[in-house]
Amino acid sequence: MRQRHRLRRASIVAGAGLALLAAAQPAAAAPTDTVFPIPVVWIGHTTTNLPTGDIDYVTASTDPAMPGITRFTGTLYTVHWRNLSTGTAGTVRGEWPSVEVHTGSGPVVATVTPGAVGYALTLLPGAGAWTVP
Repeated sequence: MRQRHRLRRASIVAGAGLALLAAAQPAAAAPTDTVFPIPVVWIGHTTTNLPTGDIDYVTASTDPAMPGITRFTGTLYTVHWRNLSTGTAGTVRGEWPSVEVHTGSGPVVATVTPGAVGYALTLLPGAGAWTVP
């Protein structure tokens, strides 16, 4: 009799565990922000001939809830990107505060150059790489 009770208890515990696993919500991955390790650095002058320049880090944000989409934040520059999995490439002029681009899923690389800011000389194009879900 004892064997039957142990087997019955074990099957009840296993059934309860399976029920809990089936009812549990899957863990949602959090959005990821990737700050480009190489900033864009430029000097120049505006249309009024005032000297200007900037050093700026660009952020690429991805969210598993929106696969294939990258959001570039904090940039008024031009971002040139390429998806290494699909070969898809594009150029987007940044907008404040951010711009969303359909880069597709997979590893993506990008460079950043100054946009149309009068005359600008790029001293260092920004660059970064990230994976899009």
